[in-house]
Amino acid sequence: MQLELADQRVEELEARLAAAEAPREARGPEDCELHSSELADLRAQLAREQDLRLAREREWLEFTRTLGSLELPLPAEASFEAQVPANESPAAEPEPPPPDPALAERQRAILRSLRTLLAIEGVRGLDLLEVGALGEGCTGPVVFRLLDERGRLAGSLWAERLRLEGSRTARTLTLVLENGYEAHDGERFDFAREERLDAPPIEGGVRRIELAETDPMPWVAALGELFGDVTLEAPKDDGRWNLTYVKGALNRLLKADTANGYWRVKSLGGVTGDVLREVQLEGFDGAGKLERRVFADSLRILRQDKGVSLQLEDGAQMRGDEKLPFLDGRFRIYLPRALQVDWERAGLPGWSQPPAEPSEPEKRSG
Repeated sequence: MQLELADQRVEELEARLAAAEAPREARGPEDCELHSSELADLRAQLAREQDLRLAREREWLEFTRTLGSLELPLPAEASFEAQVPANESPAAEPEPPPPDPALAERQRAILRSLRTLLAIEGVRGLDLLEVGALGEGCTGPVVFRLLDERGRLAGSLWAERLRLEGSRTARTLTLVLENGYEAHDGERFDFAREERLDAPPIEGGVRRIELAETDPMPWVAALGELFGDVTLEAPKDDGRWNLTYVKGALNRLLKADTANGYWRVKSLGGVTGDVLREVQLEGFDGAGKLERRVFADSLRILRQDKGVSLQLEDGAQMRGDEKLPFLDGRFRIYLPRALQVDWERAGLPGWSQPPAEPSEPEKRSG
């Protein structure tokens, strides 16, 4: 009703202005001055009414938007054509695709599995409320309630993404929360910036929740999508390498320079292709004292511009009784004084082909 009255008022003023601007013959000086004053007044009135009309139009648009968000049924004949400037008119939004029932059920299963596994591992301070939508190697946004030792609410934890990292050899499981914050008593604390080996820092920071002495395989079975492209169930040996020789050759090369300490392979579970599996290393200082132990599901021997590096993935290191999972799932040991020619001669995975299998006559004679 208010918009109709505003329209009538604007139309009335426009008609009066058009009549006043019509040419008139034989006007005297006083008539011309009066005519100019009348035109100025009509133009001012029309400008005010047009501004008021536009303001009411905007109010009506906001009202219809709010009404539309309530998803109330409207009669089919109800329509409204906005006359605000084009840059203020809302663009028509495409209809969202219908939800995938299978995906929705999988997201509910992920929520149930995460809550159950956290309870099994005795994690009492975290109460998972939401897991968001399943993405590539992650889910989110996720919301946790933080509880004190008596089970009372102590804060909240929000992250845009949640993914998992684990190691069978080190028996660790890590919840990796990305781009988020922790809140206590109305105060917000953003996640800390985390440097990564071969990638820029994650925007919004990272928070890691580490579960030591945890078998990751039940988590893999229930939540395999959250581990990304990491396969913790890969076979540990393809039978093409002599494990005793590989371990012995590695230890001879690692002990070639002991001035500032050295590493020793304590155990080797197998080799697949050029990857060593289920590896345990011990790190000694220059005096031969054990400093730390490193456990990894996989190890690769890589050439560098100078020297050699050992790249370990999905594991943890221990100093004394403290176990720390690898940052971003990886750990590197750089050997700057290693002579590449010696490593090439040793014939190790990644540096040479595996030894040829003996022929049938050789097998029978052996």
